[in-house]
Order: sequence, then structure tokens, then C-alpha cells
Amino acid sequence: MTDVTFEYNVPVFAGAPESGTDPTHRDTPCYERLDWETTKEGVLKAEELGFDAAWAPDHLMLGRDHAEYECWTLLSALAGLTDDINLGSLVLCNDYRNPALVAKMAATLDVISDGRLELGLGAGWHEPEYEAYDWEYRDGFERLMRLDESIRLIKELWATDSGEPASFAGDRYQIDGAYCEPGPVQDPHPPILVGGQGEEVTLKLVAKHADVWNTDVFNGTPETLEHKIGVIEDHCETVGRDPDEIEYSWDGHVICTRDPEKYERLLDLMIPIQFEEEYVDQADITTEEIANEYFIMGTPEECADAIEQRIDTGVTKFQCWFVDFPETGGMELFADEVMPQFQ
Repeated sequence: MTDVTFEYNVPVFAGAPESGTDPTHRDTPCYERLDWETTKEGVLKAEELGFDAAWAPDHLMLGRDHAEYECWTLLSALAGLTDDINLGSLVLCNDYRNPALVAKMAATLDVISDGRLELGLGAGWHEPEYEAYDWEYRDGFERLMRLDESIRLIKELWATDSGEPASFAGDRYQIDGAYCEPGPVQDPHPPILVGGQGEEVTLKLVAKHADVWNTDVFNGTPETLEHKIGVIEDHCETVGRDPDEIEYSWDGHVICTRDPEKYERLLDLMIPIQFEEEYVDQADITTEEIANEYFIMGTPEECADAIEQRIDTGVTKFQCWFVDFPETGGMELFADEVMPQFQ
């Protein structure tokens, strides 16, 4: 059996609605107010239940009241609070931090976590954050070229022999005589996950550099996954890389329950009308059809069937947003009755 991992997306923002309004964010539609103890306990519960990794998104002001925990600070704190679960960024925005500093930060976190870091990187997309924090928002191609250079620079720093400096002369980033000591614990380095969907540039970048490709929920249907993975494999042939070196991950929402009323309540919270209009091309698609097509939802048996469909396309990592959080019933049922079928 192919090794399959089940992983936990950390609620770093609250998304529950104000009275009489739609949810602030679909990822956490039941989380009423951001609270550190609540977020922390969710990660500790995931570790206790046997989830393989905890992933934090890299945004700055999503969710209710624009409150959100900064990704790297959070991962550093979790490294000290956990023992076994891997820790990852899903995904760091390349423009928010200098890549040489990211290499140093990542090496340090890999050391203090005893080799539990998975480094997710992306080109960035959320323009309001760029504007609010006074970062330059470049066109999509330029952001991707900057990401390409960043990954090459990070790998150069990580690959430097102990005691020797590294240099890198790119068009966008340069280092000269930079040290990254101590280096990462993992050999040859922490796995690099790259998120993105564009077939001509982004997925070619995945083929060149990534250990893991991550797709968001709206590119996570079995049909789309099969197509995108095929594109990556074609790019691997072009760049001369073995496609078996790349792992594929699905990032999306999970409702696991045997209670029909709970299922309908959570579904109604997560998929308001404007959600359907904004993201789904088919105007006449129903809420139930959206759930079945895009998400992992329903009874444990239905969840397992949705997972199996994605495994058949090549996916081996499942990064789950549990919609009922801060309740843990869905996560516990998933761990008890779904995960053992694949482990």
C-alpha cells in the first residue's frame, strides 16, 4: 500500500459569522473568536490522535476581526510544545521575507524540532496584505520568477559544507559569503512544498524544485488532480527529473460525522450562496454536489471513498481543515474510523 499521511491545518484565524451574517472565513466557520489556548489545544489533539503534520497558512489579517497568528512565530512555538508531529507552512509568501533569512530560520527550526520541518513556499497572491503592509505587488510572472530564485538560493545556503560560506548571484536576490550554521538536521534538507496551479510556469517550477506539490480545494477534484499531475510529469520529462521524486498533497475541508443534522448545519455554514457564485463555474450546481465534488465530507465511509478517489490520482498527503473546530468530534471520528483504513 502506498504510504498515505493525514495532516492537520491549524486554525490561525476565526471565521464564525456575526449574528445574522455569513461566515467570515470558510476554513473556520465555527470558530467564534481567535484564542491561543483553543488553537494550541487543537494542535495537541491532532498530535495525540496520530496526525502526521500540522500546517499553518501564511497570512496576516484574514478571518474575523482581521485577527490572525503569524505563521513562522506560530510554528516556532509549536516546535516547543509538540514532540512527534511535523510542522509546516502552507505556504510562506515569498515576498514577505528575505529568502536568505528564510533559509536561516528554517534551518534553526529544523534543528530545534529535531528534523520535523516541512517548508511550504508560494509566490503570494493576497494583494490587500501587500498594500496594507507596504510590500510591492508585482505581476504574477515576476512573483513566480522571484520564487524560483528564492528556492535556488535557499538550497544553496543549505547545501554549503559546514564552515563554508555560500554565494548566489541572481537577477532578483544576491548573497555573498553568507553562512547558514547550524544547517538543517534533515538530509539532504527539509522537504520543500510548492503551492500553485498555473500550468506553464508554476507547475514547471514544481517539476524543477519541489519535493511536494500542494493544490487547493478547487483544484482538488479527482479529474483536475489527474490532469495537473500529468502536467507536472510532462514538465519533469522536459527538465530531466524523475517524477517519482515529487509527492502530491490535497488541502481542503473535511466534515466527518454520522449525524445528518450536524452535517447539514456545517455545510450551510461553509458554503454560503456567494461562495458558490465566486468559486464554482456551474451556475446550477447544488450545495450537495459541491460537497461531493470538491471536499471530503459525510460519514466515515463517504470520507474514505473521497480519499480513495484522490489516492488513485497520485495524492498521498491529505491536509485537512476540520469544519466543526473548535469541536474535535469530527477530527476524532476521522482518526478513529477513516485514517486506519489507509495506514
